[in-house]
Amino acid sequence: MRTMRNYGMLLLLIDLFFIMGIKSGNAQDAKRHPFNIYGFIVYAGYIKQGVKQQNSMSQLQNYLQSIGIGKYNLIYEHKVLDYPNGDKKNGTINLNRMDSLAALAVNEPTGLVSLDLEGWNRFDTSRTVHRMLDAIKSFRRINKVSPLGFYATVPQDTYGFPKDQQLYERLNKAYRPVAAEVDYYSPSLYNYKGVDSLDWYKAAVFNLEACHKYSFSGKQILPYITPEVWNGDQTTFLTYEQMWYRLKVLYDLGADGCLLWTSSKTRNPDGTKIFVDENAGWLKAVKDFIKQYPSSNH
Repeated sequence: MRTMRNYGMLLLLIDLFFIMGIKSGNAQDAKRHPFNIYGFIVYAGYIKQGVKQQNSMSQLQNYLQSIGIGKYNLIYEHKVLDYPNGDKKNGTINLNRMDSLAALAVNEPTGLVSLDLEGWNRFDTSRTVHRMLDAIKSFRRINKVSPLGFYATVPQDTYGFPKDQQLYERLNKAYRPVAAEVDYYSPSLYNYKGVDSLDWYKAAVFNLEACHKYSFSGKQILPYITPEVWNGDQTTFLTYEQMWYRLKVLYDLGADGCLLWTSSKTRNPDGTKIFVDENAGWLKAVKDFIKQYPSSNH
C-alpha cells in the first residue's frame, strides 16, 4: 500500500505534464491494454460550433458514441421493483417489468446493463444477497446475452476511502456469490470528497484491490465515475486535468474502462440545463484520453 500511496503522490505531480503535450511519453510507462469508456449522460444536449443542440437522451448517447463513448443501460430500481405499503427498503421484483426491460436490452446485445438496486439494506447481507441473485436470475430468464452488473454492489460503495476497511472487507466477502454471477464489477468512485485527488486515489486503490480479491476469471472492472462535484445544492464540474487524472489512475491500476454517470437534476448556477462540450473541460479530457489509449468502442 505504501508503494501505491507514493505512486498516487507522483501522479498528482505529473498531472500538469499530461496537459503540456507530453502525454505520449508517460503513456509508455503503463502496460497498454483496452480501456473502454461508457456514458450515461442525461443532460439537455451538446454544443456544436458554439450552438446548443437540444437532444433526447438517445440522440445524446448516439452523439457521444461518435466520439468514442460507448452506451450503457442503467436501470434504476423504481423501474423493476414494486413497493408493498410504500416500503422502499423492501421492494419486490416486478417480473413483467423486468422481462420487458430485459427484452429491450436484447436489441443491443453488446450493450452493458447495470442494475441500480440501492434500496435494499446492504448490511443485511443474507437477505439482500439473495435478492440480488434473484434479480440476476429474473433478468437472465429473458436476456442471456447482455453483459450484466450492479451499481456499487461488488465491491460495496465505500463513499471515498473507507475509515473502517475491515467492515468493507467483510461486506465484500459476503457479496461474493453476487460477484460470481455478474459479468463485470462496478465500484463507485464518485467525487465524495470534492476534488481531493489523493483521497479519490486511495479509494480507487482500495476498490480495485477489492475487485481482484474476488479472483473470478473473465470479470471486467468498470468503475463508476462522474464529472460532477457536489457541494450542498451547488454542482460544479471536474476540470480537464482532474478528469484526465481519474482516467489515468484507473488505466494504470488495470481497470478495463469506466462508466461515466451524471444526474438528470444537475443544473447550471443560473438554473439552466447542462449542455456538454467535447472541446472544453472534462469532456475534452475524455475525448483526448480515448484518442490516446486503445478502446474497442472507437
